Amino acid sequence: MNISKRTIDYYTQKGLLNPVRTDSNYRMYGEDTIQILRLIEHYKTLNMPLEEIKSSIKMLKSENTIDKEKVEKHCEQIAVLMEHLKEEIKAMEPVLQKLNKDEKEILVNKLSLQGMTLAQTLLLLFG
Repeated sequence: MNISKRTIDYYTQKGLLNPVRTDSNYRMYGEDTIQILRLIEHYKTLNMPLEEIKSSIKMLKSENTIDKEKVEKHCEQIAVLMEHLKEEIKAMEPVLQKLNKDEKEILVNKLSLQGMTLAQTLLLLFG
């Protein structure tokens, strides 16, 4: 993971990261920050806005009872993203038709693996 100090400062300013301040006023980030940064980067690859990312992180960090409405909204957002990805793949069809057989096979295998991983994750969460 290669994230600049400037990006970390920006995420901190936006409330995505919450460092502990030392007596000298230095910011200290815990191990959980690395996991949060990975999550942020993952959500960014899905084109999720920072406010939605912040909301998701807040929900994941919540030690209290989970707000059912927030969970449902988050699931709806995931469904929208999945539909968007499906449409993107469909829109790529003319381009894919121009690939040779070996190139198509590589892409199909890659997408199939990602699809199976997604399906397994959904089964674990909701199964």
